[in-house]
Amino acid sequence: MAVASVNQQSMALGLIAGEGRLPVILARAAKEKGYRVVGFALSETAGHQLEDIADKIYQIAPGQLGRNRQLFLDEGLKKAVFVGKVPKLNLLRNITKLDWTAIKTLAKLPNLNDDTIQFAVGDFIETAGIKVLTQSEFLRHLFPDVGLLTKRQPSAEEYADIDYGFRMAKEIARLDIGQTVIVRQRMILAIEAIEGTDEAIKRAVNYAHGPVVVIKVAKPNQDQRFDIPTVGMNTLQSMLGQSGKGAGGVLAVEAKETMVVEQEEMVKFCDEHNIAMVAVS
Repeated sequence: MAVASVNQQSMALGLIAGEGRLPVILARAAKEKGYRVVGFALSETAGHQLEDIADKIYQIAPGQLGRNRQLFLDEGLKKAVFVGKVPKLNLLRNITKLDWTAIKTLAKLPNLNDDTIQFAVGDFIETAGIKVLTQSEFLRHLFPDVGLLTKRQPSAEEYADIDYGFRMAKEIARLDIGQTVIVRQRMILAIEAIEGTDEAIKRAVNYAHGPVVVIKVAKPNQDQRFDIPTVGMNTLQSMLGQSGKGAGGVLAVEAKETMVVEQEEMVKFCDEHNIAMVAVS
């Protein structure tokens, strides 16, 4: 009986789900590995998406740290994974919903940068004996190796933009500002900040009145437990702009460090809209 109980705990996973399709993809991958999946949905949308996959679902708020950790303990969970978008703006808009545990935790932090908040939350959970797993343990197939992913190859000028943008993106990522830079003719049109990748891209396309080169990278010493750089169909839609005037251009991602969601669908879309997609390092 005791051995069975230990095995059940080791194959149970608390999935803290934000926005997007990744929570569903990860939940399915975990189920295929034999895990019992308990979903902790940070929004109603995230909860609905997990309904047919997770064994159990709780609706939670990110600022209810004490309650959330207690739910993990009540479920006997020893493993957790964070996946999906959790915009920091959501936390700021719901600042009055923080419980006392969250207030005490945040009050000790030197700043409210993404890394600082995420590390603090992860460390808080792990103090209860709950190991936070990396997304790559379940989603390694979504990280492309170096190479061209589409039919169209970037031009020499676009490769020059990629090289320039990659170096700039690494620097803003090091400063924990964002992980995306949008470039045209070696001029930075926009950098990602609190508004997120898609809004930064839309802004750049509006400035350029045409196609742009988007570069997405990982942070130096990226903590693989949190905030893995990710691109998907929304990224490509943003590159087109409101009128489709951004058709063309390049999406460059850091190889082996960035997740490409819906890759087949993305490649088809790129080929139809003359967009080059490439993984670089």
